[in-house]
Amino acid sequence: MSKPLPIELILRVMTDPATGKPTAAFVAATEADRSMLRERGFRLNTRVFAYLTRPRNTRFNRLVHGLGKLLGKHLDRFTGKLSHAVIKELQFESGVYCDKTETEIPGVGTLISKKPQSLSYSSMGEDEFKAFWIGVCAYVIAHDWPDLTPERLTEMAEIDAFKGEA
Repeated sequence: MSKPLPIELILRVMTDPATGKPTAAFVAATEADRSMLRERGFRLNTRVFAYLTRPRNTRFNRLVHGLGKLLGKHLDRFTGKLSHAVIKELQFESGVYCDKTETEIPGVGTLISKKPQSLSYSSMGEDEFKAFWIGVCAYVIAHDWPDLTPERLTEMAEIDAFKGEA
């Protein structure tokens, strides 16, 4: 069973109905978030325990998709693949932010398996994402485009991220 999608909340100043005074309160960010709260059975005055995290900068999400589009257009092994599939394959190839397991197989040797980790907002903070980005840029430069710098690759990914959005 997968875990439920996170609900985005915004901290706003509201009037506390119990005291009539202004107070900070988390409220659902969008109608979709309000709907998810209702679907999960949250009602007024329901107490909850929560672990709150700040979402990563949305620029990073666009950057990853831009890199996937860029590589899909320019590298034969990624041609015809969607951006997400390109990024997962790049993670697997490079081993950057992959869970690795080693299994000893008698008479054969050690089997090493890799599983790309999630890059979702709720799975990875900004510092982790920056480390991921440095790792995949280094891999792409070393294996595909040795004349590029990480800054130029980032710039190219940003450009591709915004193509078609106008």
